[in-house]
Amino acid sequence: MRMLLFKRLACKHLFIILFVSGALSAQIINAQNNSKDFKKTIQDISALFKKKKKDSTSTTVQSAGTQSATGVSGVKPGDLALAVKYIDADRLFSFNAGSAKIYKGTSSALIDSAGNYIVPYNTYDITEVFYPGPKENYQVYYNGLYAYNNMDHQWGGYMNSEGKIVVKKTASSALSDYSDNKKLIETHNSGTAYTYTTPGGKSYALDRRLENIIGGIGIERINDPTIGAWRYRKITGEIITGWFDEATPFSDGMAVVGKKDQFGEMKYGYINTDGKLVIPLQFSIHPNDFMCGFARVQPKDKTAFEYAFINKKGEIVFKQTSADVSKYGAFDHFTNYGLAFSARYIMDTTFNLIAKPDFFKSFGIPADSWFEEEGTYTIGETNPKLVFSTRTARSPYTQMPMYGFINLATKKVVMPVFELANINGIFFDPKSHLALAKVCLGRDKNNVPVYREGFINEDGLFVLVKGAGSQW
Repeated sequence: MRMLLFKRLACKHLFIILFVSGALSAQIINAQNNSKDFKKTIQDISALFKKKKKDSTSTTVQSAGTQSATGVSGVKPGDLALAVKYIDADRLFSFNAGSAKIYKGTSSALIDSAGNYIVPYNTYDITEVFYPGPKENYQVYYNGLYAYNNMDHQWGGYMNSEGKIVVKKTASSALSDYSDNKKLIETHNSGTAYTYTTPGGKSYALDRRLENIIGGIGIERINDPTIGAWRYRKITGEIITGWFDEATPFSDGMAVVGKKDQFGEMKYGYINTDGKLVIPLQFSIHPNDFMCGFARVQPKDKTAFEYAFINKKGEIVFKQTSADVSKYGAFDHFTNYGLAFSARYIMDTTFNLIAKPDFFKSFGIPADSWFEEEGTYTIGETNPKLVFSTRTARSPYTQMPMYGFINLATKKVVMPVFELANINGIFFDPKSHLALAKVCLGRDKNNVPVYREGFINEDGLFVLVKGAGSQW
């Protein structure tokens, strides 16, 4: 009788555990489906720094407090999701604005985030325009474009992530993926005509070539030292500035421009997207781009301070002396989610600092952890991730470092289980919310590591997995 009663109680408790686990899973899914916008995310991150009123041009160190990581009982990072799907492919490539290129043998295809074919095998020879990873200015971008050739290896053009052909190559045209974070296709037809086409298929024709187009504004070049070398022009054709001796692409709605003064010395300032010089030509050292509302500048005379951050009015809002840099490290730039990183500290947009060990401990992560590719950010990402590893996170099968990530929007921590062997990093496509990843499951009879490779969701679970592999 006692044994029967024990079994009934055990079954009852098991049902309760499963019910609670399912409810927690639903909460996490709902949190992902209702991701916060950037402003709310930055506010939440700033709350970790325990903001208080202070002199904004001085350095203050504060503690993050404690945050518990969210998890689901019995489900571990690197596990298979309940609705996992196996992909018939030999090689997988990162998702790119909702689609991913896969290979089987020498044939390529495109799949969507559910693993369905957008472009089946043996339809086109699809090549990459896109490659996720840290780019110039720490940016990672997803452009939704693929170059392709026809199956006879002739001509071709560009298709978007929906498999729609947006530009076809002709005998008189030259194609190249171009600007606006690689989201414009440049076509140079015979003569001097240039056409710029978006992934959606909208085209703009110009009589001159534009370089470094960002947000629909590019830089036009002319070889005439008497008037300058560069000016800004919209892809709609409108010229918005005069000529400058130096010009850089727009970032956060501002662009660095330079002109030589009467003594032949270059002076730098900033223009806005209307072409107005909003911060005068006053800097002797080329300043950094704006990001998240701030840009780093350096004085010619560093007696008072080593460098500073200015706002879009040109006002100094934070500065560090050489002593500050020695103590806290130097900060180069902000990410688009509002954090800047030095060797030992993290700074938010209120210019409060937190030591990295305290930041990690606030998420329940060992204090001796470190970030991978810190300061890198994804264009268009509303749910930013910080990839990290810990001193003890090494694969028991390969002894290679393993990595996880902090989901800043949901505050969920996915502890390190993923290896980066032959993978450029853990980068989530903003549209599909999936990242290419692999985890070592053990070794086979020949002592060769066996990997699970595929696409993980923001909980670190595999939803699409590469099949056993083709024999051809």
